[in-house]
Amino acid sequence: MSLDGTFAGWRPRQLASAGPRYLALVNALEQDIADGRLSDGDRLPPHRDLARELSLSVGTVSKAYQAAEQRGIVSGHVGQGTFVRRRFAARAVATGHEPVNLALNVPAEGNETQILSALFGEVVRERDLAPLLRYHPHGGIWKHREIVAASLSDKSFAVEPARLFLCNGAQHAIDIALRLVAKPGDSILVDAFTYSGFKAIAAAHHFTLVPVEMDGEGIDPEALKQACRSGARVIYCMPTLQSPTARTMSLARRRRIAELAEELDLIVIEDDVYGFFFTERPVPIASLAPDRTFYVTSYSKCIAPGFRLGTLTVPTAQIAQAELLLHASAWFVAPMLGEAVVRLIENGKLEEVLRERRRQALERYR
Repeated sequence: MSLDGTFAGWRPRQLASAGPRYLALVNALEQDIADGRLSDGDRLPPHRDLARELSLSVGTVSKAYQAAEQRGIVSGHVGQGTFVRRRFAARAVATGHEPVNLALNVPAEGNETQILSALFGEVVRERDLAPLLRYHPHGGIWKHREIVAASLSDKSFAVEPARLFLCNGAQHAIDIALRLVAKPGDSILVDAFTYSGFKAIAAAHHFTLVPVEMDGEGIDPEALKQACRSGARVIYCMPTLQSPTARTMSLARRRRIAELAEELDLIVIEDDVYGFFFTERPVPIASLAPDRTFYVTSYSKCIAPGFRLGTLTVPTAQIAQAELLLHASAWFVAPMLGEAVVRLIENGKLEEVLRERRRQALERYR
């Protein structure tokens, strides 16, 4: 039924006639936010007023507002009212003819907002912020590097803090790695289908990308040998959940790629941003060829896209040069982010976030 009228405040344009009335109201609210009729922070009408305007019971409207809050599209504040949630309005669901950017792998929202809100509040309350607001080493605060390195290490892969640098996300780490091993005009070996962010970096630095044929596990070893005839001596790859194909290399394939790196004198840039999604992270190529591999991870994929903190682990011979490039590109990463990750590791909340991410991934893609 059409509900156009002169009510001073939000009212849905239409409510579905089938199904529960409270659910029809929630769906109409979500659609109006997506269509831009409601903006971040907009206050919704009081329960009683909207019920009277729509000829519904107050209980129906209250149930609808409660369901909307559970969906994360509104937030209620005692004594103030119910408001459109900023994070929901900001991600405005694309509808109609609006383009959807499939180059972005946007994780579903989970419990990370509540965990980070509590954590940052804890940091502010419990300690003097002054130490975090000072200048720090270009690679990050040493304590942060030690704890992050230990968390990334396991029986197959030992990460030394001296070789690990904190970066502004994986994109920054990849950019640093490329600048360490290649110069403008060089050819870089990549999967036949490769990460769009890497293409952007390559274009900015005028690198030529040499595609390598793939099979069910990713880069095909025989095709890699053929592609090396181009003269390229740097390869960028994602052995775990390769973007955009989601293919994952077996341990045997990783060993073969490491062997070929030695045999063909290749430098490997290994992007392992999705390694966190495994309860037992697959063995990195970096553990098989540590002197030839630049290993990249990121907390942006597993925590939140706006949480720009990644890591770059470099061969020992590249430590000094990596620090110089970090100095030139960012000086150092915001210490508050390093402190946040360290606390998440130490209090077990990072694993809680990861469990939720894994659950969401299984639910969305099964």
